Amino acid sequence: MDKLLVYLLVCCAVCIKDVWSKKHGHEAKLSGGRIVGGYNTTIQSVPYQAYILLQKGSDYYQCGGSIISKRHILTASHCLEGMQRAFVRIGSTKSDSGGTVYPTRRLLKHPKYNSRTKDFDVAMITVNKDMDLDGTNAKTVDLPENSGGGAVPANETLLVTGWGATSEGSATTNTLRAVEVMTHSLSRCRQLLGNLTKRMFCAGPIEGGKDSCQGDSGGPAVKDNTLIGIVSYGFGCARPKKPGVYTDVAGVRPWIKRVSQV
Repeated sequence: MDKLLVYLLVCCAVCIKDVWSKKHGHEAKLSGGRIVGGYNTTIQSVPYQAYILLQKGSDYYQCGGSIISKRHILTASHCLEGMQRAFVRIGSTKSDSGGTVYPTRRLLKHPKYNSRTKDFDVAMITVNKDMDLDGTNAKTVDLPENSGGGAVPANETLLVTGWGATSEGSATTNTLRAVEVMTHSLSRCRQLLGNLTKRMFCAGPIEGGKDSCQGDSGGPAVKDNTLIGIVSYGFGCARPKKPGVYTDVAGVRPWIKRVSQV
């Protein structure tokens, strides 16, 4: 690995900030942190997970992402707002060591992304060369078929992973964590959270206690190795009657295929 890149990654490991995801002025979820109510896991259990380090001026931020091809990482558009460049680490349980780090060639937000409502909160990161996907520590996640959105059924259990906060407002972690959350119908999500679009769904227990949190934004929500959702935003972390909001991958599938050929 380039010596300058190694030096940069070591230096910014101590100064990573959180990317705010906001909606309608409510208190919002940070996109840098740990899973709430979950457990430690390993990259071998979720080899499609990617860690994304983003640079904005002299500040550094973190998000999660999903490997969908040797060149492409799928993440959230709000993670890329104002960012100048990014580095992707794959193949490691730790966010700050191990695996392989790749510089990136292109950061592409969905053209219809709305920073206020978080509609179309999906983005594509292209690395500068083919990633080494060994099938054990790094591999692609499957993608669903196009549904047009609004088709994620209720009561589906999804596995959400990331290096986010284990409680609201706490610091990030360097160990990968996981939590299982159950989906709700779109009508129930709208009842609890407001006017979600058909390219969104919500998941998490109504009583709270389990959720994605700070540092998890852009990361995967998976069922049977298929990427169902992308961590988008929330109102705090794991609060009662405030399940997390995810981008419905099937609802943005045509754009993913168009820009990645996957």
